[in-house]
Amino acid sequence: MADFTTWAALKTAILNDLSNGSVLTKSYGIEGRSRSFQTLAEVKDFLTFCDMHTASASEGSRYTHVQFERPKGGI
Repeated sequence: MADFTTWAALKTAILNDLSNGSVLTKSYGIEGRSRSFQTLAEVKDFLTFCDMHTASASEGSRYTHVQFERPKGGI
């Protein structure tokens, strides 16, 4: 089982296994859970999921703090 280090490293490991034909026969350890794939569609969806996590980790905080003001004159 391939162990999780980062989302980018996990994606690289899955792509390597995809290229040598073993992606559907392996399992991957992700944050204490085991993940295996039954179809190539599942692999594709999971790679997109990895991309989202990699992007969010590199962007820092995904939240913008705003302050709302009540309209003058009431509602």
